[in-house]
Amino acid sequence: MDGQVFLLWLLTLFFWGSSPLLEKVALRAVSPLLALAVRTGVAGLALVLAVVMTGEVGQLMELRLRDFLVLAGSGLLAGFLGMLTYFMLLKSGAASKIVPLTAAYPLVTALLAFLFLREELTLARLLGIFFTVAGLIILQRS
Repeated sequence: MDGQVFLLWLLTLFFWGSSPLLEKVALRAVSPLLALAVRTGVAGLALVLAVVMTGEVGQLMELRLRDFLVLAGSGLLAGFLGMLTYFMLLKSGAASKIVPLTAAYPLVTALLAFLFLREELTLARLLGIFFTVAGLIILQRS
């Protein structure tokens, strides 16, 4: 792993790792739906500014309808429905338990990629899935 990749990995861990703490604090006072609306609204504004400032806004008109619909579907599944159910879980339980449990979504991705994208399930991936499930069982019982 080169230096830039390592730095991006560390930043991603920090951003994603600290965000649930802020969300948990906010969810003490507001509903999951309102929290999601504020969080997503602010992120949306930041994204619009970033796309405009980098000049990528011009590429929007070149986006094929199929690609737009696929991205929109992803936004609805993960950005709205997934985040709403995640916020509902986060409001109801301990962040230190909820976050790792919901972070098991790559299991679903691996299965769907195998079924629909015909991606290979290697021995290493199967072992990773096994250890993830084992870890989830241990976490759930703690």
